[in-house]
Order: sequence, then structure tokens, then C-alpha cells
Amino acid sequence: MIGEHWDVSVRNWPYGIYDLSVIQKVSDNAGGWIESQPYTFTVDCTLPDVSDVTYTPNYRPTFSGKGFSGATVKLVNSPDNPSDVAPEALVHDGEWSSEASEEWGPTLKGEVHIKQFLGCKESANWVEVEVTIPPLAPVMNEPVENGLSPNLSGTCWPGAVLKLKYSDSDIEHAVTNNNGVWSFRRETPFELETLHTATLIQTAAEQDSPPASRTFTVSVHMLKPEITYPEPNAEVGRNVTIQGRQGMAGATMQLHDVQFGRPLGDPKLLTADGEWSIQLTGLAFRKYYLDAQQTLGEGPSERSDRLEFTVVLLPPEFDVPQPGGNFARTSWLSGKGMPNGAVSVWLQGDDAPWLERIPVDSNGDWSREVTLPVGETTIRARQFFRDENDGDQTSADSPWLTFNVVPAAPYIETPCAGEHIGRRVVVSGFGVPGDTVEVRLDDTDLTLLARSSVLDDRTWSVTVMLDQSGGSHGLVAVAQSEGFESEDSEPRMVVLGTYLASIDMPATGDWLANPVEFKGQGRPGIGQVVSGYNPDHVLAADLIVEDRGWQGVSTQVLSAGGHWCRFKQTLDDGGEDGTVSGWVESGRFEVLPPSSPP
Repeated sequence: MIGEHWDVSVRNWPYGIYDLSVIQKVSDNAGGWIESQPYTFTVDCTLPDVSDVTYTPNYRPTFSGKGFSGATVKLVNSPDNPSDVAPEALVHDGEWSSEASEEWGPTLKGEVHIKQFLGCKESANWVEVEVTIPPLAPVMNEPVENGLSPNLSGTCWPGAVLKLKYSDSDIEHAVTNNNGVWSFRRETPFELETLHTATLIQTAAEQDSPPASRTFTVSVHMLKPEITYPEPNAEVGRNVTIQGRQGMAGATMQLHDVQFGRPLGDPKLLTADGEWSIQLTGLAFRKYYLDAQQTLGEGPSERSDRLEFTVVLLPPEFDVPQPGGNFARTSWLSGKGMPNGAVSVWLQGDDAPWLERIPVDSNGDWSREVTLPVGETTIRARQFFRDENDGDQTSADSPWLTFNVVPAAPYIETPCAGEHIGRRVVVSGFGVPGDTVEVRLDDTDLTLLARSSVLDDRTWSVTVMLDQSGGSHGLVAVAQSEGFESEDSEPRMVVLGTYLASIDMPATGDWLANPVEFKGQGRPGIGQVVSGYNPDHVLAADLIVEDRGWQGVSTQVLSAGGHWCRFKQTLDDGGEDGTVSGWVESGRFEVLPPSSPP
């Protein structure tokens, strides 16, 4: 005991709780001691809990704290079903640390339970630590120039939600997270020569990261335009479209007349990178020296290479006929030319024009009705124009145009469109005398039905026998002359009836009085009887046809003398016979005068 203080050092006590008593004594100066009353107290000698636990806020956190030197610290996710979250740590000089076994990433209120062990002893409690790790700032690479809007890219936590904003707008852009890699380019261009900032935040584990930012300035390198049309030293018309490439979206392209040092045509705002075109109209007939320049912001590009071309009166064009095409014997020759000019046409082998000074209208169209002999024909054209400033202009000749002059398509007059016909029908119409007319069926093979010559009165007629199934069919007529064939006529659609009913009464040679009775056989449907002289003269209409036949009485008074009649019907059952029958004709019968007995 020193002064009024005392201490005792005891080592290697077994762990436990001890009740101790302390007695002090003093000498009685006679060789004995005088003892005090005992002082009793308790000493707790158990292994303590770890303390002062901290962790680093990165995606693979390191845990550290204080403990009992020599003890082993365990870190688990749950005391009830423990699984190590970090390797065991040995306590040195009262401190320990251990890095997580794997990357956690952003975490919200994750649990870690920690206890220390020494031999067979362990600390009394699992110390619980709540771990929250916010997402780190995403990585944004240096912006890469790309016209008026740079390409942005970088890395992020896989699965995080990315939000990007630019300093010139309040719009928040959603950025696609491609498993930890992202990229973005804004379509809206940025203002030139202005400092802009892009800011990106990622959200994971219900927490926003610190922002990642990059600044950039858009300063576009101006491309030198290129002119690709017309070709150098080409001859073009007064209206020409100048074409080129190396254009820049948002730039204004201007053509220049180098010879006179002035703009040529109106400037054009380009809406896309790459190819561009500018229409020039009403150019003077002369040689031109032209270049192009584009301007974006305040920066003009270098001028394109100079293009030399000459504006001339171009040869006229043919629209009808086309090379190798067919041209009706009498038809309209037509084409394109200089508005308000004139076109002359030459036949091959002739020195003098075949057609002279055909006027070209204000829309640039010209035409002339002509008649040519059947056969192969070759023509070319030249045009003329008077200009107030440049005087009379004459074009070069157009290329030779070879085509076939063919007969005109004949016209079908009968049968009428939509007419009901039988297997035997007369087809007639009009054409050009001397031509041969073929009547064909408008099917896949254009089946030939009959042919006939066109008479001097321009008429033709053929009798056609049809063996096709009933229903709608088209008849076409084609004219032939000297080995050349016309276009098909417009199909004449008819309704073929292949089924034939019968007329039993009147029979051939019957003598009948008015009103005349009619009877016959047929299939279910509706029929009518008409005069054999005139099919428009209906004798009995809307006759019901049943399985047992049909009958009716003439609603017209027939004149005395010889007659015959015709009958046709609709078919309710249709089938291959179609929906109508063919015409069936009775034999000749006689109608008695009114005073004669039947």
C-alpha cells in the first residue's frame, strides 16, 4: 500500500464471477496486527462483447471494432441460421477487422451479427449492426463529339435506374442500363460554342447516388460539300436539280454563281446529314461555274470544288410510245418539252420533218394525233424555243425511238355487257376494213374462239360456241394486220348459261288461238318467254319453274300467222351451269285469226 492507494495484479484467472473481500491491518507495536472489518465486492471475469463496430461504405465493406486480445471474432448474417458474411478475425491489441467475403453492392438496412470467442468461451451477446451502403456515383466517360449532340457513355451498378439531365433543359432523360453499361445521345441539338453540363444519377436499393457530371462544348467541324450532279462539263436544261453529299443537319446550303460572284438560287436548310439537293429553275442559256458552301451557326464551310456545266435547250422527250412498245395505227403521239416551245418530229430516212412545230403548253406537254401504217417505225424529235434574252434556241435531236405500229383494238357491240347468253352466241362489232379480228375468252390462256375479217362497212361478226362452265365470262377482241396484233379490247363481260330447259307447248306445227299457252320442263327458278322475232318483246314473265315443269299464258295478243318463241330461266341450284340457263327455241307454230276456230 502506497499512501492511501493499493492495487493487486492477478493473472490467469478462470473466466467467471468472483466475490472478493479485502481486509487491511496495522501493527499493534507489540508484534501483532490489528485487522479492519472486511470490504466485500464482486469481480466479473467473463469475455466481453465486441464494441465500437464500424464499416466502410463501399460495395465490399470492411468491418472493424474493438475486442479481447487473442479472441476470434465471427460475423454472420443471422444468429439463428448463421452464414459467414466475412472471414473470422483475430483480435490484436484490442482491435479487429475483416472484409466482406463478396461484393454487396448498394444495400439498405442489411443485418450483420458479431460475437467474439476465446477457447470454449464466448461473449454474452451477438452485437447487431445495421448496414446501409448507398450507390456510388456512376462513371461517365469523356463526351465524344458527334455533330450537334455528343455521345455519352459509362458504367453503373447493374440493375440501377439511371436519370440524366442537361444544363440547358429541365427534361429528365431515362437512360437504358445494359447490365452495368450505358450510353445516350440527345436528338435535340445543343447550342454551339456554349458550355453544357450533363449530370447522371443512379438509383439502387432505394437510394440515389451522388451525381456524376461532365461538361462539353459543341463546336462542329464544318465539312466541305461535294457536288455529285450534274457531271463536270455536262449539258443540262434550264431547270436542274443540283445534287451533292457531305451535307450537315441544321446547316444552310447555298450555291454560288462564281462567274458573277453572287448566290445562285435560294439557300436550303438541311434536315439530315449526308446527301442534299437544290432545285434551280429558269437558268439562262450559257456556261455556268458553280460551287456550294454550307453554314452552321456562325461558321461557314470551305467551298466545294468548282463545277462547270452548260445550260442548253434539251431534246424533247417521248411519253407515248415507249421504246419497243405498241402504238395504235391512229393514236396520240405525246411527250415533254420546254414550256411554250415547239417540237418537230422526223421519220427515219426522211430529210424533211414529218410533224412540224407542235406547240408545247405551259406545263411542258405536247401531243399530236397521227396515223401511221402498221409495222416497225423509228422517229426522233427536236425542239425550238425563243428566249427574250438569248434569242432563238434549237435543241439537239433526241435519240432514235423504235416502236411497233399495230392495229387499233376492235370494238365489241354484241352481246351487251352483262347479257345472258347460251353456248352458241354471235359476237359482232366494228374495226378497220381489211384487219382480221380474233375473239378470245378472257382466261389465262386467252382461248381462241373464232376469227373473221372486217368488212368494208367496218363491221365484223363471228359465231362462237362455248363449252366452258356457266357463270360470268369475258370476251375480248384482237385485231391483226401484216403480222402485228392490237391490244386486247376491253373485256365484254357476259353471263353464260349452259343448261337448256325445254318448250313442250306450242309444238312444231301447232295451230293456236290467242291467248297462247306455253308449257315446258326445267329446273327450279324463274323463267320468261320472249318472241322469236324480238327478244325485247316479252310474252310471259316471272314464270315459276318447279321440278314438275313450268307453264304460262301470253300476256300479249299475237298476230295471226307463223311465230316461234324462246325461253330461258334463272337457276336456284346453280352449280357448274351457273345461275341462268341458255335460250331454248320452240318450233314454228301458227296463230289463228280471231274468227277462226282452234
